Amino acid sequence: MRIFLFLSSALSLLLAAHKFSIAEGTGQNRGGLFFLLIGIQLLIIGALVHDHQEERARKSQTSAEKEDGKEAGPNAANVSGEQGKKS
Repeated sequence: MRIFLFLSSALSLLLAAHKFSIAEGTGQNRGGLFFLLIGIQLLIIGALVHDHQEERARKSQTSAEKEDGKEAGPNAANVSGEQGKKS
């Protein structure tokens, strides 16, 4: 998703540069400004999507580690308790 947004942003910024170069002599910069605005917005959205995906991945990783720790904790106590009973 973020790759698509970054590519769309780059395309929009290139279109804006092209529009500005065409309209340089006439002063009609509306088209260029429009594409520039869209490109900047897509770039910001792509960065936010990237940060959100990293945060979700980090949270899922820590929750998986906590679950592994909870599962290992009682098992380790049971094993040590069984070893104490055997000796």
